[in-house]
Amino acid sequence: MKKVLIILSCLILTGCNVKYNVLIDDGLKVSENIMVEGDEELYDTYYKTSRNKVLKNFLDMYNSDLEQNGYSYELVKGEYPHIKINKDYNNIGDYLDNSKMFNGYFDKINYNKDGNIIKIETQGFNPNISDDPGRFYVSDLDIAIKCFYKVTNHNASEVDEKTNTYHFILKSDTEDFKILLEFDSSRKFNPYLKTILTIFVSLLIIVLVWIIVYFLNRKKKI
Repeated sequence: MKKVLIILSCLILTGCNVKYNVLIDDGLKVSENIMVEGDEELYDTYYKTSRNKVLKNFLDMYNSDLEQNGYSYELVKGEYPHIKINKDYNNIGDYLDNSKMFNGYFDKINYNKDGNIIKIETQGFNPNISDDPGRFYVSDLDIAIKCFYKVTNHNASEVDEKTNTYHFILKSDTEDFKILLEFDSSRKFNPYLKTILTIFVSLLIIVLVWIIVYFLNRKKKI
């Protein structure tokens, strides 16, 4: 478990950009996606090694641990190579119980279901995910959760309203990092709802104005 967690934080600290994305999809299925991209600092460190080979070396070290924990992975080669690590889960409970990446950062993860309302809340963030905190300390982390359903409560640092994605961002000066996400599984997120409401309200105003003008003109004629 530690080796699987170490790959994420190790890559962060050695000059890689890591994006940790979670999709809560229709039917409460969950997809976990980690994308790793090298930056100039990392490649300058290994200046005699090609970018593709630098990232391949990481996979060679950790591929067996990833496979044992059910993760699929791929090295996308090219001018801007990156690593994709993925795993799908049958439901949220399965994800929260078996995600080695997510579980390793928190002492406790609470999952409550009250009717259609589902609440996920973490406690006790632990950035030292190995016995060597000086090497694997996580100072910056962005967990992006995209939800298929209507979110009713959250403590996200940033929200992308167009895609219903909630970013939980850890900074070096964050004192108490935790995640709170609550949503209604009976209400699906509609990205066009605001547009529809805006159009409806605009049409309603036009109709009301027309009615008022009509009756005022009629009154003048009388």
